Amino acid sequence: MPISRRAFLGGAAGAAAVGGGAWAMLLGDSIDATRPAAAVPTTSLVTTTTVAGTETTVATGAGVSVTDRVLVVLEMGGGNDALNTLVPPVGGYHDARPQLAIDDGELVVLGGTDYRLHPALGGLVGFWDDRTMSAIAGVAMPQQSRSHFQAMDTWWSGVPGSPSQTGWLGRWLDLTVDAERNGVPDPLRAIALGGGSPALVGLETMATAIRNPADFNLMTQPGTDTDALVAAFLATSAPLVTEPTLAAAQQAIPGTLDAVALLAATSSGTDDLGYESNTPGAGRSAVELLDTAARIIGMDIGTRVLTVGVSGFDTHAGQLDNHDALLRDIGTALEQFFTRLDESGDRDRVMVVTTSEFGRRVRENGSGGTDHGNGGLQFVFGPAVNGGVVHGGYELDSLDNGDIPLAIDTRSVYGAALEWLGGDGAADGVFENAPAFLAV
Repeated sequence: MPISRRAFLGGAAGAAAVGGGAWAMLLGDSIDATRPAAAVPTTSLVTTTTVAGTETTVATGAGVSVTDRVLVVLEMGGGNDALNTLVPPVGGYHDARPQLAIDDGELVVLGGTDYRLHPALGGLVGFWDDRTMSAIAGVAMPQQSRSHFQAMDTWWSGVPGSPSQTGWLGRWLDLTVDAERNGVPDPLRAIALGGGSPALVGLETMATAIRNPADFNLMTQPGTDTDALVAAFLATSAPLVTEPTLAAAQQAIPGTLDAVALLAATSSGTDDLGYESNTPGAGRSAVELLDTAARIIGMDIGTRVLTVGVSGFDTHAGQLDNHDALLRDIGTALEQFFTRLDESGDRDRVMVVTTSEFGRRVRENGSGGTDHGNGGLQFVFGPAVNGGVVHGGYELDSLDNGDIPLAIDTRSVYGAALEWLGGDGAADGVFENAPAFLAV
């Protein structure tokens, strides 16, 4: 049912990140707190500060247009195999993968290009034909690492080669909080489903991170009067005490209750999705998580950024069956996601960008899989996409130490998405917008 955020909060002003101090204990293991490292003065468009000994780029400033657009970032954790997802039209693909290469007759034709799509993603062809879907092949960052930890740090931060205290989405949230929320933190403005994405970490703003939407609730004993408990906690949230740690816990209470109510409202009907997931990842299925994301968007409660984390793409062994199941989950999830957006009338204000921390080696390994590589693949969906086009490419005749070479810097994709979302995509001072990805 519809939820009125301010009615639920009883007029409480402002909110901090979900899960501060002792309050997070009530939510059990289903929640992460994405919290700022420090407050930074907003004196210019781009500033550099030092937090915990690390130099960090901070986006600040004005000139940001306020819109109701929503960016959804689908994170395919583990390193998705680009070559078997979007198959190149060259013989070198089959030569490098005698066991893993997909037969040409099984591949899905994409109009206007010689590239072919994995059969598990065949349901996405309609978006391609409508020119609301594009592929970005050979996408990577300079100084790309094959280590999951280092690659994910770079992937989430958008800052290659050095540690960063902030994520590429967190800096945008910092940049736009004054224009969109008059400087008041709003934990539902950015939500991570399926895991706490460090991409959302900012220095001035906060985000809600939920590992499992189905388990996101107050952890109480049987027979507890939940309404009385909620009222009691709200009563402790104001006035704020002077001790900073306790004050932060107080500020977390309204936002936490707000988020719990939101997820309860979105859970109705999510048990009957017409789909049974058999994905090998350890987390929730993309179908379930994207369905929750679509419901949140349809409630129109001011969420501007959603990340959806799906794991399992580290396919070192037994890749054919595992990758097929993973991509089938992704394809079905995206189809159902956009169907729900059509029903709610929200499709034209949503862009989806898929990401993964790196691609995989061109040659298959001896275990029926592929190892960590470099250049990967991103898909972009939305009304402003320059669709029906493969941007970049794989360049299999000019490999980089056995890897797909960098053809397009993924930060340019980030920049284009953020500029569409509302604001200056280049405000990081780290990447620039790439208008070729967008039609408008």
